[in-house]
Parts: sequence; structure tokens; C-alpha cells
Amino acid sequence: MKGNRAVLTAVVVLAVIVAGWWLFGRGGGNRRIDLLDRFAEAEKRPPEPNLFSVADVTLGGVTKKAIAIQPTAGTRIIFKVRVPDDGWLWVSLGMHPDSWTKEGDGVKFLVGVSDGRAFEELFAQHIHPVANQGDRKWVDVRVDLSTYAGEDVSLMFNTYASLPGAPGDMRNDLALWGNPEIVVR
Repeated sequence: MKGNRAVLTAVVVLAVIVAGWWLFGRGGGNRRIDLLDRFAEAEKRPPEPNLFSVADVTLGGVTKKAIAIQPTAGTRIIFKVRVPDDGWLWVSLGMHPDSWTKEGDGVKFLVGVSDGRAFEELFAQHIHPVANQGDRKWVDVRVDLSTYAGEDVSLMFNTYASLPGAPGDMRNDLALWGNPEIVVR
């Protein structure tokens, strides 16, 4: 009888350990890194104080907290993060409604990652709401970061005033990075 009780106790303890690992270590589900919480510490280039701000912005009837960028030839925001297992970058791209009907050539958004040894472009997207009315909304982007799981990396959010080879046109380049975060899936 005592042997059966010991086996039952061992099975229960093992089940609790496995459940704890699943809930808190591996499959906790809703873990995320909100990059807006890290905005103040992020490196901003050029380092002009009025160039970057955080605001609630509504595009296509959907409101998101976003990093808003004033028109300039190009910008970069660098977030230093440790990528969790099963981490995905979630961000929405857009341009402020004030730019939708005014002259300009849109903005090229690019995100890359550097582990200190190499740079990898994760995605690039050109948003041009004057020429493409379909760009008058948030454009959601999801990127798998599992290649960098457990590593300390620099996530680089870049904007460019024009596409490569085109003359620089900063008119109405009101770029927005909406709700940038790393989500564990």
C-alpha cells in the first residue's frame, strides 16, 4: 500500500512540474515584448528630439498607438531585445491621413535585424496612399524571429523618403509604426 502511495505521489509531482513548465516556461501563450514600452531607451537616428513621437492614430477606422515620424530623408529606430523562443515581430505600417491626398511619393518601410555579426533584412514595404488608396489603412506585418531565439539582437526600423534610384521627395512623408511588439506564438 505504501509503495502505491509513493508512486501516485511521484506521478502527481511530475504532472505539476510538467504543467508548470508548459504554462510558465514554454507555452504561457500571451507573452510579448511591447516595443513602445522601450521607445524612450531606443536609439533614434537622426537624434533630433522632435522627429519621433508616440501618438494614438486612427487609419481606416482602426486606432493604434504608433511611433510617428516627421518628414526627413531617412530615419532609424533601434531596439535592443532578447528574442524569445517562438518570437514573432508584429507591427502595422501606415501613413498619417494628412498625407493621403497631398503630393509626395510615399515612404519605404524596412525592418532588419543584426546579431552583431551580420545584418538581415526581414521585410521592406512601400506605402503610397496618394497613388494607392488601398494604402489608406494599417498594413499588418508578421515576421518569424525564431532564427534568433535566445539571442540579443538589434531590431532596426527604417524609413526612407523615396524608393532607391528615385529623387529624394520628403513631401508629406508622415510615417507610422503601429503597435510594434514581439509576440510569442
